[in-house]
Amino acid sequence: MNIPGKLKSLFSSTLYPLPSTQRPGQALVEVVIATLIAAMTTMSVFSVVLSATVSQKKADKREAATLVLKQAQETLKSYVSADPLNTDITPCSDPNKPGSPVGPSGIGRWYYDTSGTWALSAGVHTITNMLAIPPNPVGFPLTGGSLSYTVSNYNCGFGATDYMACKIVVFTLTYPD
Repeated sequence: MNIPGKLKSLFSSTLYPLPSTQRPGQALVEVVIATLIAAMTTMSVFSVVLSATVSQKKADKREAATLVLKQAQETLKSYVSADPLNTDITPCSDPNKPGSPVGPSGIGRWYYDTSGTWALSAGVHTITNMLAIPPNPVGFPLTGGSLSYTVSNYNCGFGATDYMACKIVVFTLTYPD
């Protein structure tokens, strides 16, 4: 460092001597500061990568839960549109055809419904077993969650019996984060 004579005496003292121009290298303070800057930069990059990974996992679970819920809605739609008294509309001989509230035990029941009743009968129906299958593009089950739906009847002009009343269906889906 080239400092004129008078200024040199201002900057130099016995406690803080000027660095020698003959010694190559860095001062300890410069090395410590550079190391701290590198460490903070590395930590911030890893923090961004980690939070992006966690956010993606949550988004995958949310997408899988949405797909399971839509699949359940579509299945219940088939129970609404089927005519249980007309056997000609059933393309196969499956005794558990959708929408069939009459007949022997098991007819009109949904495989995943644990209530043991017709899929559209009034009350709470638990279909948590649907979460154990991976019907989603991410390919993993939503273990630890619960899925149920509640059917309420109301008279819309066709009668108030369980099979003739109009239905209101409310789904309840919880899944772990």
